[in-house]
Amino acid sequence: MADNNGQDFVLRPFRSADYPQMKAIYEHGLDTGHATYETKALTLEQFHNSKIMASVFVAVESGDDSKVLGWVSAAPISSRSVFHGVVEDSIYIHPDARGRGVAGALLDKLIEVCQELHKWAIHAWIFPENTGSAGLHESRGFVKVGTFSHLAKMTYGELAGQWRDTDVYELLLPKPGA
Repeated sequence: MADNNGQDFVLRPFRSADYPQMKAIYEHGLDTGHATYETKALTLEQFHNSKIMASVFVAVESGDDSKVLGWVSAAPISSRSVFHGVVEDSIYIHPDARGRGVAGALLDKLIEVCQELHKWAIHAWIFPENTGSAGLHESRGFVKVGTFSHLAKMTYGELAGQWRDTDVYELLLPKPGA
Protein backbone atom coordinates (compact mmCIF):
# COMPACT_ATOMS: atom_id res chain seq x y z
CA MET A 1 0.00 0.00 0.00
CA ALA A 2 1.44 3.39 -0.92
CA ASP A 3 0.38 6.70 0.54
CA ASN A 4 0.30 10.06 -1.26
CA ASN A 5 4.00 10.70 -0.62
CA GLY A 6 5.07 7.46 -2.26
CA GLN A 7 6.08 5.99 1.10
CA ASP A 8 5.26 2.31 1.29
CA PHE A 9 3.86 0.45 4.27
CA VAL A 10 2.00 -2.79 4.79
CA LEU A 11 -0.74 -3.79 7.20
CA ARG A 12 -0.54 -7.18 8.84
CA PRO A 13 -1.93 -8.96 11.89
CA PHE A 14 -0.23 -8.38 15.22
CA ARG A 15 2.54 -10.70 16.40
CA SER A 16 3.69 -10.90 20.02
CA ALA A 17 7.18 -9.83 18.89
CA ASP A 18 5.63 -6.48 17.79
CA TYR A 19 4.54 -5.58 21.30
CA PRO A 20 7.69 -3.79 22.51
CA GLN A 21 7.43 -1.35 19.58
CA MET A 22 3.66 -1.04 19.99
CA LYS A 23 4.15 -0.28 23.68
CA ALA A 24 6.73 2.41 22.84
CA ILE A 25 4.33 4.00 20.33
CA TYR A 26 1.58 3.92 22.96
CA GLU A 27 3.92 5.56 25.47
CA HIS A 28 4.51 8.40 22.96
CA GLY A 29 0.73 8.88 23.10
CA LEU A 30 0.80 8.87 26.89
CA ASP A 31 3.46 11.57 26.83
CA THR A 32 1.17 13.93 24.88
CA GLY A 33 -1.40 13.95 27.68
CA HIS A 34 -4.18 13.92 25.05
CA ALA A 35 -4.40 10.26 24.04
CA THR A 36 -5.81 8.30 26.98
CA TYR A 37 -6.65 8.36 30.67
CA GLU A 38 -4.18 5.56 31.25
CA THR A 39 -0.86 6.48 32.82
CA LYS A 40 1.17 3.43 31.84
CA ALA A 41 1.15 0.83 29.11
CA LEU A 42 -0.33 -2.62 29.57
CA THR A 43 1.84 -5.69 29.82
CA LEU A 44 1.62 -8.07 26.87
CA GLU A 45 -0.60 -10.38 28.94
CA GLN A 46 -2.93 -7.51 29.91
CA PHE A 47 -3.04 -6.40 26.28
CA HIS A 48 -4.03 -9.92 25.16
CA ASN A 49 -6.74 -10.06 27.84
CA SER A 50 -8.26 -6.66 27.07
CA LYS A 51 -8.29 -6.56 23.27
CA ILE A 52 -10.19 -8.51 20.64
CA MET A 53 -7.05 -10.07 19.22
CA ALA A 54 -8.53 -10.68 15.76
CA SER A 55 -8.81 -6.88 15.47
CA VAL A 56 -5.19 -6.03 16.26
CA PHE A 57 -3.20 -4.96 13.21
CA VAL A 58 0.09 -3.17 12.75
CA ALA A 59 1.44 -1.05 9.94
CA VAL A 60 5.04 -1.88 9.07
CA GLU A 61 7.52 -0.48 6.60
CA SER A 62 7.29 -2.18 3.24
CA GLY A 63 10.44 -4.26 2.96
CA ASP A 64 11.03 -4.16 6.72
CA ASP A 65 8.33 -6.28 8.27
CA SER A 66 9.85 -5.74 11.72
CA LYS A 67 9.54 -1.92 11.91
CA VAL A 68 6.14 -1.00 13.39
CA LEU A 69 4.76 2.38 12.32
CA GLY A 70 1.44 2.19 14.13
CA TRP A 71 -1.27 -0.13 15.39
CA VAL A 72 -5.00 -0.43 15.83
CA SER A 73 -7.26 -2.58 17.99
CA ALA A 74 -10.79 -2.98 19.29
CA ALA A 75 -11.88 -3.81 22.80
CA PRO A 76 -15.31 -4.72 24.12
CA ILE A 77 -17.09 -1.75 25.69
CA SER A 78 -18.87 -3.96 28.20
CA SER A 79 -18.80 -7.46 29.60
CA ARG A 80 -22.60 -7.61 29.23
CA SER A 81 -23.56 -9.97 26.40
CA VAL A 82 -26.15 -7.56 24.99
CA PHE A 83 -23.32 -5.21 24.02
CA HIS A 84 -21.13 -7.82 22.31
CA GLY A 85 -21.46 -5.97 19.00
CA VAL A 86 -20.15 -2.64 20.29
CA VAL A 87 -16.42 -2.00 20.56
CA GLU A 88 -14.07 0.83 21.43
CA ASP A 89 -11.14 1.50 19.14
CA SER A 90 -7.52 2.35 19.91
CA ILE A 91 -5.19 3.69 17.27
CA TYR A 92 -1.63 4.85 17.82
CA ILE A 93 0.92 6.02 15.27
CA HIS A 94 4.66 6.54 15.74
CA PRO A 95 5.42 10.28 15.53
CA ASP A 96 7.80 9.65 12.60
CA ALA A 97 5.01 7.93 10.62
CA ARG A 98 2.40 10.70 10.89
CA GLY A 99 1.20 12.23 7.66
CA ARG A 100 1.85 9.09 5.59
CA GLY A 101 -1.70 7.70 5.55
CA VAL A 102 -0.90 5.04 8.13
CA ALA A 103 -3.66 6.02 10.57
CA GLY A 104 -6.34 6.08 7.88
CA ALA A 105 -5.29 2.71 6.52
CA LEU A 106 -5.31 1.17 10.00
CA LEU A 107 -8.73 2.60 10.85
CA ASP A 108 -10.11 1.39 7.51
CA LYS A 109 -8.78 -2.10 8.32
CA LEU A 110 -10.37 -2.03 11.77
CA ILE A 111 -13.74 -1.07 10.31
CA GLU A 112 -13.49 -3.94 7.81
CA VAL A 113 -12.49 -6.46 10.50
CA CYS A 114 -15.24 -5.31 12.88
CA GLN A 115 -17.80 -5.94 10.14
CA GLU A 116 -16.33 -9.41 9.57
CA LEU A 117 -16.58 -10.03 13.33
CA HIS A 118 -20.29 -9.07 13.23
CA LYS A 119 -19.88 -5.89 15.28
CA TRP A 120 -22.45 -3.18 14.76
CA ALA A 121 -20.85 -0.09 16.31
CA ILE A 122 -17.39 1.29 16.97
CA HIS A 123 -16.92 3.97 19.62
CA ALA A 124 -13.96 6.31 19.95
CA TRP A 125 -13.44 8.29 23.15
CA ILE A 126 -11.34 11.32 22.24
CA PHE A 127 -10.10 14.28 24.27
CA PRO A 128 -11.30 17.51 22.57
CA GLU A 129 -7.68 18.66 22.33
CA ASN A 130 -6.84 15.65 20.13
CA THR A 131 -8.07 17.27 16.92
CA GLY A 132 -6.03 14.92 14.74
CA SER A 133 -7.81 11.85 16.07
CA ALA A 134 -11.20 13.55 15.87
CA GLY A 135 -10.55 14.53 12.24
CA LEU A 136 -9.38 11.03 11.35
CA HIS A 137 -12.50 9.45 12.82
CA GLU A 138 -14.81 12.00 11.18
CA SER A 139 -13.13 11.31 7.82
CA ARG A 140 -14.22 7.68 8.17
CA GLY A 141 -17.84 8.49 8.97
CA PHE A 142 -17.72 8.61 12.76
CA VAL A 143 -20.16 11.09 14.25
CA LYS A 144 -19.68 12.96 17.51
CA VAL A 145 -22.61 11.78 19.61
CA GLY A 146 -21.79 13.55 22.84
CA THR A 147 -19.36 14.98 25.32
CA PHE A 148 -18.81 13.91 28.88
CA SER A 149 -18.11 17.28 30.47
CA HIS A 150 -16.71 18.22 33.84
CA LEU A 151 -19.11 21.18 33.81
CA ALA A 152 -22.07 18.79 33.69
CA LYS A 153 -20.45 16.61 36.36
CA MET A 154 -20.46 13.74 33.85
CA THR A 155 -16.72 13.62 33.35
CA TYR A 156 -15.35 10.31 32.25
CA GLY A 157 -12.19 10.61 34.29
CA GLU A 158 -9.32 12.38 35.91
CA LEU A 159 -5.83 12.49 34.48
CA ALA A 160 -2.79 13.87 36.28
CA GLY A 161 -4.95 15.75 38.78
CA GLN A 162 -7.12 17.36 36.11
CA TRP A 163 -10.71 16.42 35.24
CA ARG A 164 -11.01 16.11 31.47
CA ASP A 165 -13.87 16.36 29.03
CA THR A 166 -14.20 13.45 26.61
CA ASP A 167 -15.93 13.50 23.23
CA VAL A 168 -17.61 10.30 22.13
CA TYR A 169 -17.62 9.41 18.43
CA GLU A 170 -19.58 6.52 16.97
CA LEU A 171 -19.61 4.67 13.68
CA LEU A 172 -22.65 2.49 13.10
CA LEU A 173 -21.83 -0.53 10.94
CA PRO A 174 -24.31 -2.57 8.94
CA LYS A 175 -26.22 -4.78 11.33
CA PRO A 176 -25.16 -8.43 11.08
CA GLY A 177 -27.51 -10.36 8.85
CA ALA A 178 -29.09 -7.21 7.42
